[in-house]
Amino acid sequence: MKSIKRIAIFILVLALTNCITIKKVPEITEIGYSIIEGKKLKKSLGKSNHFIFLNHLSESDLTAFISYKLNADDDSYLQNIPVSINETRFLMTFYTVKSQEKTLNLLSPVVNRAINNSLNTGFNEDIQVDEYEFHYVAVYVESDMEADSLKEASIHRSIVERYLVELMDEYQRIGSVKELNFIINKN
Repeated sequence: MKSIKRIAIFILVLALTNCITIKKVPEITEIGYSIIEGKKLKKSLGKSNHFIFLNHLSESDLTAFISYKLNADDDSYLQNIPVSINETRFLMTFYTVKSQEKTLNLLSPVVNRAINNSLNTGFNEDIQVDEYEFHYVAVYVESDMEADSLKEASIHRSIVERYLVELMDEYQRIGSVKELNFIINKN
């Protein structure tokens, strides 16, 4: 009876701790974006706040869209692009960032060993590490009056956030590279 309890407890603990996250990527909220401290996404971005969302196209496509939409120079490299919102000047810098999420699957070796023993199969009995790569766009915004216009106490946060949401929505409605080229070349 004690051994059955121990086995049940072991299986329960193993099932509860089955997938352990080794490295976690920032969560994008259900509205499609988040405003987070840059170093949580990539250490080189620093402690300032960034508006982040998933990039569904390539880095060059984002560059083409931002250059077209914000009339950025080709040699700007998407840095310090001047934008005027409600008669206030801002400088926006766009970064494309790859981030990986890694999870450790502890239950797979036990299950695979049991399957291998009973069915004589060749499933891998090693602990599995699953990696998923995500591509983000991170936008840093500053104004003439404050260095980080996306910080919580910023007087410009709401208008900048609204502007970036509209820009992000327009970019994410583009379904393919062909559609992006059509939009850019149409004008």
